[in-house]
Amino acid sequence: MHKFHRRKLLGAAASLCLAAPGRAANRGNDGNSVPMPRFGAALPLTGTYALEGDETLRGIQLAVDATNAAGGIAGKPVSLAQIDMPSQPSASAAVNGLISNQRANILLGSGNAALSYPATAAAELAQTPFIELTAMADGIMTRGFKYLLRTCPTTAMAGALAAGTIKSRFQRRKLGLLFNTGATAGAIAAAVISALNGAKLPITLAAGYPENAVDLTTEAGRMMRAKVDVLLHAAGPDDSLALFQAMKDLNWRPSALIGCGVGYGLRDTHEALGEALDGTLVIAPPFYPGPAKEIAAAYVARYAVPPRSAESCTAYVGAKLVFDTLNATDGNPAALLDAMRKLSLAPGTLVNGFGAKFDASGQNTASFVTLQRWRDGALVPA
Repeated sequence: MHKFHRRKLLGAAASLCLAAPGRAANRGNDGNSVPMPRFGAALPLTGTYALEGDETLRGIQLAVDATNAAGGIAGKPVSLAQIDMPSQPSASAAVNGLISNQRANILLGSGNAALSYPATAAAELAQTPFIELTAMADGIMTRGFKYLLRTCPTTAMAGALAAGTIKSRFQRRKLGLLFNTGATAGAIAAAVISALNGAKLPITLAAGYPENAVDLTTEAGRMMRAKVDVLLHAAGPDDSLALFQAMKDLNWRPSALIGCGVGYGLRDTHEALGEALDGTLVIAPPFYPGPAKEIAAAYVARYAVPPRSAESCTAYVGAKLVFDTLNATDGNPAALLDAMRKLSLAPGTLVNGFGAKFDASGQNTASFVTLQRWRDGALVPA
């Protein structure tokens, strides 16, 4: 097997009614009776989370293209202002810049949970709707925000599917949990532990490590010595590669590997690991299922490469839901949040299989994650 070099992996609406307009909802009113929707995307386009941010942006842009091809919103084309949000300290300034400088009155984001926390807090202070498209950490939606909705799944959903998979396929096997302690993977690990405890499924060994760890030989060695047979790994792009390098160096691999987190759903990961990744189970949002094939084709036409992860499809679905809901309210941004909260779309309605049903916290409970498997270079249902 070749040496795995670490590298950065860059590479309809239901019954609707009007809500009282928030302070920022009136921005962009150029004398019209109904203010124009002005969209801003706050995403990490450089830095540690650039791949996640760029893939999310691609999904949003595909939704803009599809909406404009169908006539726009209330007959007007959709435009999108975007701003780089590379780190937590930059998040508030990025959001405020979109609102103040670009006059954005609806925000989309945010690519990564670590950035979603401060970005959505800044939007809440500005009373500007923020639609979280891809960041799954449970804690994002537990702060009682009024201007925040999330269209993507949660880490609790990932934890529940992990526990269900262990119970149905790997019960009475020695289970290990390995995870980086970043905002996303750490939240996945917490959800997995909670779900496994609830199902009374014991964990033989759980081990966390810093998000920027470059060598997982020690952690993998502990799993090997504990005779872990089934390993769940919550990881980003780089540490998924680091685990495979460590397993190669140790000449060890568990009989089953279940990957959670963006690192295991990337085509770039398969390009780096090749056939070594085949057979790995992945818990993630659906990767361009059948009804989304036209979106995958639009991705290839626009970007000249196949989709890199499910995040672009998830972002497309969330952004398109926003645009379609606005279209049903004659494009009034002040009506968006209330209109989305009143949606009741069954699972299977949207192109990736999601529905739309928002709970009191603003979470789309009709979104979900699925169990997939790498096989011959493709993610397929498992």
